[in-house]
Amino acid sequence: MASSEVRIALIGCGAIAEWHWNAIRAAAPRVRVTACVDPSANRAAALVEKTGGAPFPSLAAAVAANAADAAAILVPHHLHEPLALEAFAARRHVFLEKPMATTLDACARILAAARDAGTVFMLAENAQYWPGVVRAKALLDEGAIGGLVTARAWSCTPPSGRFFEGEQPWRLSAAAAGGGVAIDAGSHFLRPLRMWCGELVEVVAVTATQDPAMEVESLCRALCRFDSGLVASFDALLTTLPGTRVPRFQLTGTTGEIVIDGAEVRLYDGTGSDGTVVGRSDYLGGYQGEWRDFEGAVLDGAPLAASPEYGLGELRAALAMYRSAASRRWEPV
Repeated sequence: MASSEVRIALIGCGAIAEWHWNAIRAAAPRVRVTACVDPSANRAAALVEKTGGAPFPSLAAAVAANAADAAAILVPHHLHEPLALEAFAARRHVFLEKPMATTLDACARILAAARDAGTVFMLAENAQYWPGVVRAKALLDEGAIGGLVTARAWSCTPPSGRFFEGEQPWRLSAAAAGGGVAIDAGSHFLRPLRMWCGELVEVVAVTATQDPAMEVESLCRALCRFDSGLVASFDALLTTLPGTRVPRFQLTGTTGEIVIDGAEVRLYDGTGSDGTVVGRSDYLGGYQGEWRDFEGAVLDGAPLAASPEYGLGELRAALAMYRSAASRRWEPV
């Protein structure tokens, strides 16, 4: 008999786990947090107090206690592969934060394990569900700005070493993170470009590192060519956050533009010089969309908005950007 709820183990009890917990409470009533897994007893205890789940020092301990049906893996990038393989070996559903892993070989092993397990596997990329991104896609499909001519994505986040007030020094490490801003925060801005423009086929990029403590890049500027023939620009940097009115995306069409900033979606279609507000932009709303999708896939058999295989696109793009920065040439994705 089908279950009426999915019991979830939050693997990694840092700040990102709290964001996911808030999204579960807001949008996924059939998901119940039953385990909080972290080698730090203090971090696990802090999340237990909020969620009511039981504390465990490891995924193996939670599996041995049959404490959850699914694992939400919310840990540094280099730990994604071993934990995902462990969860699939235990026949659990898996909700895995992006990137899937730091190398394509590791991703292939994860995908093979997912197929063998036969459980739901979701690669969590919240930009797929950002209200502003979804609204812009609908406007493009409606022909609100005619044919799309080009697009621009601009990502700006706080320096990695202070992303969560020093909680995540692993983001400074090439071995742990697999790269810098392009593979991490930049992923959220590559996904919308792919949703709007088609599949990425080649990139040309430059990278730089401003912080001497970082082994990875804090700046990436790239041109992206898509299978549709469109070319878009991609800028990602780690610096002080700008005001919310700075455009994060700009879509230029034959008859108008769509601009998305940190608060709203604005359509410029010739009806007024200031454009028209036609939607909202809500970063945290994307987490809610992820959990609604995962809940429906596990309990109702509904298809995910994007397959984990599709989610490899951002990793492939970031790796191609790193190759391009070294070769100073266009590189295939």
